[in-house]
Amino acid sequence: MYVMVCTRPDITQAMGVVNRYMSNPGQEHWIAVEWITIYLKRSSDMALCYGGTDVCQYGYVDSNFAGDVDSRRCTIGYVFTLKSGVGSWVSRLQKIVSLSLTKAEYITGIEACKGMI
Repeated sequence: MYVMVCTRPDITQAMGVVNRYMSNPGQEHWIAVEWITIYLKRSSDMALCYGGTDVCQYGYVDSNFAGDVDSRRCTIGYVFTLKSGVGSWVSRLQKIVSLSLTKAEYITGIEACKGMI
């Protein structure tokens, strides 16, 4: 898990979804793992590069309302960039069930602010 989060942020969301079904994976989960493995083989020469003159930090936040069909919880995601490279990112289920899209976005914004600090 440490290697995935610290070296391959591009597969974090896909691996997080597959990891939810580790105790009883179905055929579609094994197909997803196969696609992730193929992606890793084809992108092994790619890397994050921190460079450029732009020292500003930018943040992008999003969530989906009741995106997880099993628990009806929202998936939150945010990414912060620094000097044209990714500095911090998260993609996970919210800890509570949101009753509206507005509440889901509000909770996601709060989580992103906590992650930025």
